[in-house]
This record gives sequence, structure tokens and C-alpha cells, in this order.
Amino acid sequence: MNAAAPLPSWAPRVCINPDALARIQTEFAKGWHEIMVQAHQGGLRPPADRRFQTEAWQANPAFLLMAHSYLLSSRALLQMVDAAQLPADVQNRLRFAVMQWVDAMSPSNFLALNPDAQKTLIDTGGESLRQGILNLLEDMRKGRVSHTDESSFEVGKNLAITPGQVVYENPLFQLIQYQAQTPQVYEKPLLVVPPCINKYYILDLQPQNSFVRYAVEQGFTVFLISWRNPRPDDNPSIAGCDWDDYLQQGV
Repeated sequence: MNAAAPLPSWAPRVCINPDALARIQTEFAKGWHEIMVQAHQGGLRPPADRRFQTEAWQANPAFLLMAHSYLLSSRALLQMVDAAQLPADVQNRLRFAVMQWVDAMSPSNFLALNPDAQKTLIDTGGESLRQGILNLLEDMRKGRVSHTDESSFEVGKNLAITPGQVVYENPLFQLIQYQAQTPQVYEKPLLVVPPCINKYYILDLQPQNSFVRYAVEQGFTVFLISWRNPRPDDNPSIAGCDWDDYLQQGV
């Protein structure tokens, strides 16, 4: 039998205190026993997690058992991460990665394991599945995942409607200035630098949930960075820019 391949040099060696590991295993076994006893007696209650609290989950003991099993296993995995003897920054990255995996594997994310989705499929005569497939194909065409119906929003019409103007730009960004909307204005303006993964209008969605509108109504002049997306016709290209470039030429 071939020997196991060695870990890459950058891979951290994860050590867990034996006592902590034993405690986690004991809690898992106890939790699993309690779930099975309740399931056998027909007294398994819906979990506190809102993903599994609907009538469809409660009406099917098998799905309810699966939800409890998933949550119990997820809790044990995260407890193991917390018990790992690692530098704080490495442990934070590990916890983030495990949380992403745990959330992705939730049974509520899969049609075959989600009674809510199955009920909707039946109630709509298959229309929910058809629409879901169309959404998938559209996201594949765009090359990214959409979280909402983007056709319902238009910048300057029902999105990002606080009055402002571009007062400076370079290859990486445009700077938008919003004038204060009060008789007296603060001497020092606000400069807002949103994350590069966000569009500027994350801070100016609609009047009732716009940070920019709120700030100008309090007497602040607001400057807001709007990061540009790299384009094939950029000259010079910004596709190769790194964080140093964004700090020096952007922020």
C-alpha cells in the first residue's frame, strides 16, 4: 500500500487537546442519543433554526430527524475548530472555511432534502423548478450568481437616487460628491471607501435605507468611492493591479 502523501509545507498541523476532543465526542454522543430517543417516541420537536421551522419540516419525522442530525454535526465540527490549538489568525480562517462548508451542506439547500421546496414544486405544478432552472441558466450565462431579480432595479431610477456628481476619476475608481442638504454644514466631510467587492450604491439603495441620504440630511458633505470593474479595452489594463495599487492609486 502506498504511503500517504505528505502535507504541503504551508498546511498547518492541527492539534486538539485530548480532553477537549473527548468532551466534544461525549456531547455529540449524548445529543445523538437524545435525538434518537425523541424520534422513536414521536416527540422530536422542530429545531430553533429558522430554516427548519415550517410546517413541511414538522410534518415529516424523517426530514425533522435529518435537520437535527445536521445541526448536531455542524455544532461538533465548529467546536473542534474552536478547540484546535492554532494561531488566532489561522484559527479564524479555518472557522470561516468550516462555516462556509457547513452552511453549503445544509439539507435546506437541496431539492431532494428540503420538504418546503418539494411542497412548492407540487403546489406550483412544477413551475418553481422550471423557474429555478431558468435562473441557473441565466446565472451561467452571466458568469455569476444573482441574489435578486436585477431587472427590477435601475440605477438613478429606483436605486441610488440621492443626487450626486462625479468630481474625480482615475483608472481604478470614480469619486462621487453628495452635497449636504441642511442650512448648516459640517466643516469636515465624510469620505466613504466601500469594499472592492461592492458597488457604491450598497450605501445608497433607496431613500428608506440609504446611508448617503441619511448623512447628507444630517449636514455632512459625502465623498463616496465607486470602484471600476476591469474591462478588456482598458489601456493601460487594471486587471493586473494588486492591493498596493488600490491603496496608492485608490484610497
